[in-house]
Amino acid sequence: MKLSLLVLLLLPALLFSQTVDKPYFQQEVNYKIVVSLDDEHHILNGSVEFEYINHSPDVLSEIWVHVWGNAFKNRNTAFCRQKLREGSSRFYFAKERDLGYYKGLDFQSGGQTLEWEYDKSNPDIALIRLPKPLEPGQKISIQTPMELKIPASFSRLGHVETSYQMTQWYPKPAVYDNKGWHQMPYLDMGEFYSEFGSFDVSITLPENYVVGATGVLQTPSEIEFLRKKEIESREILAGKVDVDQDIFPASSTKMKTIRYNAERVHDFAWFADKRFFVLKDTATLASGRTVDCWAMFPKSESEIWKQGAFYVKRAVEFYSEKVGDYPYPHATAVHSALSAGGGMEYPMITVIGDSGDGKNLDRVITHEVGHNWFYGILASNERDHPFMDEGLNSYYEDRYMGYYYGDSSPLVLPKKLYDPMKYGPTTEMGYLILALNHLDTPPDSHSNDFNELAYGLQVYMKTAACMRWLENSVGTDRFDDAMHDYYKKWQFKHPYPEDFRTVLEDHQLDVDWFFEAIQTKKRADYSLKKVSDQGNGEWKLEVKRKGELNSPFPVSAIRNGSVVKTVWNTDLTPVADTEPESRKQHYLFSVNNPDAFVIDNEFVTLDLNRKDNWRRSSGALSGTDPFQLKLLAPFQDVQRNTLGVFPWLGWNNADKTMVGLIFYKPFLPPRSFQFYLLPGYGIGSKQVVGLADVRYSFVPGGFIQKVTLGASAKSFDYDYIAEKDKFLRFYRFVPQIKAELRSNSLSYHHNIAFRTLFLNSENAVYNDIGYVTIGWGDLKTIYELKYEGKNDRLPNPFNFQVSLESQQYKTIFKSSANYLLGNFEWKQQFYYKRKKKITARFYAGYFLHNTLRNNSVLPPYYNPSLNAQGFNDYKYDQTFLARSGGAGILGRQVNQSGGGFKGAFGPAYAYVFGNSNNFITSINLKSDLPFRLPLKLPVKPYFDIGYFDDASSIGEAKSFNDQFVWSGGLMLEFLKGGLEVYFPIVNSDNLKSLYCEQAGGTNKSALFCGGNYLKMISWSFKINSIDPVNIIMDVVR
Repeated sequence: MKLSLLVLLLLPALLFSQTVDKPYFQQEVNYKIVVSLDDEHHILNGSVEFEYINHSPDVLSEIWVHVWGNAFKNRNTAFCRQKLREGSSRFYFAKERDLGYYKGLDFQSGGQTLEWEYDKSNPDIALIRLPKPLEPGQKISIQTPMELKIPASFSRLGHVETSYQMTQWYPKPAVYDNKGWHQMPYLDMGEFYSEFGSFDVSITLPENYVVGATGVLQTPSEIEFLRKKEIESREILAGKVDVDQDIFPASSTKMKTIRYNAERVHDFAWFADKRFFVLKDTATLASGRTVDCWAMFPKSESEIWKQGAFYVKRAVEFYSEKVGDYPYPHATAVHSALSAGGGMEYPMITVIGDSGDGKNLDRVITHEVGHNWFYGILASNERDHPFMDEGLNSYYEDRYMGYYYGDSSPLVLPKKLYDPMKYGPTTEMGYLILALNHLDTPPDSHSNDFNELAYGLQVYMKTAACMRWLENSVGTDRFDDAMHDYYKKWQFKHPYPEDFRTVLEDHQLDVDWFFEAIQTKKRADYSLKKVSDQGNGEWKLEVKRKGELNSPFPVSAIRNGSVVKTVWNTDLTPVADTEPESRKQHYLFSVNNPDAFVIDNEFVTLDLNRKDNWRRSSGALSGTDPFQLKLLAPFQDVQRNTLGVFPWLGWNNADKTMVGLIFYKPFLPPRSFQFYLLPGYGIGSKQVVGLADVRYSFVPGGFIQKVTLGASAKSFDYDYIAEKDKFLRFYRFVPQIKAELRSNSLSYHHNIAFRTLFLNSENAVYNDIGYVTIGWGDLKTIYELKYEGKNDRLPNPFNFQVSLESQQYKTIFKSSANYLLGNFEWKQQFYYKRKKKITARFYAGYFLHNTLRNNSVLPPYYNPSLNAQGFNDYKYDQTFLARSGGAGILGRQVNQSGGGFKGAFGPAYAYVFGNSNNFITSINLKSDLPFRLPLKLPVKPYFDIGYFDDASSIGEAKSFNDQFVWSGGLMLEFLKGGLEVYFPIVNSDNLKSLYCEQAGGTNKSALFCGGNYLKMISWSFKINSIDPVNIIMDVVR
């Protein structure tokens, strides 16, 4: 009894132990595929047979199979959902004829139809139940007929007219390894994991197609066809023969069947195009073995593709030297339509999109050819651990570019605009934009945890930078030895991050910090705090580790502006007073007569803040950065305190033309402390004007993503009183705190903010006889709490805000008043076809408390309004060119806040229309036209409907129809809504009366009341959101 109880208690632990410690094994899948291409209907017909060999210690009763052609079947696929999340609706609104899917799948074994079903959530994953359990060491052969409707080119698999990219095109078993099954839906961003095996593939298609494929071509006639095609291509490219520019020729009525064999590969892709030129080169490896290198391309980029085969050859030789010999007989690059990045890799073949120039083509070909090592041969789980193929491969791509071009950066800007020695590599800039705002995702994260930008910056660039960091810290020879060993031990296998780590550690490399940098958000940040002369050429350096990452770093001694010695901290002598766990460390550095010391002078680490990385060897302010004033300075100089300056020009109806200077802290990368100051001078008012903003951000962790403390101020003139020859001005000061909240969704962002507005303005007061006095009003203090949410996911993105606003103030009669106003706004776009949408906005404003709710006079300010204009923008949130009204068309500027109506009736109507001391509500609609107008005129219909409730004693006499309004018309929309012009056409009676008065017409039954229609036109202009920091953060989120 006791023994039985002990077994029961230990059983879970024993099972867990077996699961964790299950030894490495690798399944095998061998394919025989026979297909025929119908290029008139874009259909591939044929059959697929695969032999599945169970090398695992487990008994298998089922096999998961990827049928990724079904990823393009409908809108209910992971691929479609990801594209919507990334802002692309092209597939979502695809026409039926452009979709892709399988027909006729019927999995059988030994003549017996097998039981199988699609995954409930993913139509591109199927589960086959085996007729009997598959024991370790056994194998089963499964066959199915296949009809694939080839989709248009939305991602990788697809066609553009009769150019075909046949990738992920056949049913393929998922990987089963010591971690279990790895079935996964097809994704555009997020790659693959497949079993090694062999392929025997026969393809029948019209004989004038040129085909590039995985595997070794077995058909003698096709080998001769390619040989002749290469000779013909060289003659054409040499100008001896002319051809039409990328015209698709008719397909031959004669068919050909070509056959390929491939061994030790885990995928098979082929590309067919009747327009392909063909070039060939030969790579010679250190072993003496040769590799055929092919380039296939149409005429469109033939000028740069003349070197395509040479680029393939050079990449094969480079990777073979740095990583390990290329094992396959050929490597091919083809230029074709590609909707998933600049290039895509498959065993022995890669597809490249448009490249622009030869250097970029060389980079992309090298990167994709390099994936034969990091994906093709070292076949890691790309979906779960994308850094193992994209990141490691990007590192070697960078080494290749650095070796052959002297610059490894994928983004090279003119040195006058961006000097890497002042601002750091562009790849580091991308990393810092995310890391400084804690928006970075560890490179060793699931592919679907990244947005598109972060995938590139983190998986590709950060991993490559960390690999370069590791190489420099241990030495290139030791690093290369370890990577050669990794290749030898894990070629044609499925390594995981822990396997990669084990190989590096077997070579005595310190990689704890490396994997922390890859697998966590820990960041490196070192500060050179002190430098002291110890005599006899010895210098004591005090370095503080400010970041969480305990990583190696180099220190350089500088003399006369040049580096005289560089030593890594791991090779420096630690001083005895250094505590092992302390963030402060002391080192001895031997050098004669240095002027300064610098941590990481060559930018080989990822230091979060390089401003404190250097220090002069002597002087009272040895660590103080020099100051510079620089015209147009978007980037922060790592060794200088830079103040950017730039002239600005503005205009409003009171100040007239305004000129001034912008002083600002460079905003790239966005750091914790940012500011800008815009002093100016109004030429018309002869007054000093301007605005300023300062903010400080920090990351508390947990549910709060980031907290920003800030304050802004502005002061301008807004009116002119001729009787006094006096300009009236306002000022505003707003301290604020904003907390950006963490979200589990990549597309949803939200924040909560609290601000206090201190406001005042000069006012003109007229008495009964018209005498005017001018003076400052009482200081007004408004408190506002606001929650905002935004979801960018197509096809119906939305944003909303809920706010509470409170103020205690004096009326014009000097009596005390106060209110608590609640506001709610919801704005959503409904796409009815690609790039065509209906935009709907709902607004409601309600006084939860208002001491003037039943006042006999309804003031034009401190109330929600259907018509937002300058005179009732009492918080001075918006920018108006003629804030006080008048001034013709300039005075008819409106803002799409509050009720969102388009009428601009001015202050004269403020007491009688659109305002409420109780509540208002409105709906605003506008729509893209489903067709394109001549000259691409950006015309849209709009329609507004609203209600304003007047709870004053006078308002009691108003009927529902008096307070219910609607208006519709046409608008011109420019700059994505930045500038809009409104032309009202139909209106409710009460609104029409106002428009008639405004137009100077009296005949309500006549068109435009018989008045001047131009006076009914209004417009809006959004300028408040032009903040470079906010724009950058909107892009990277």
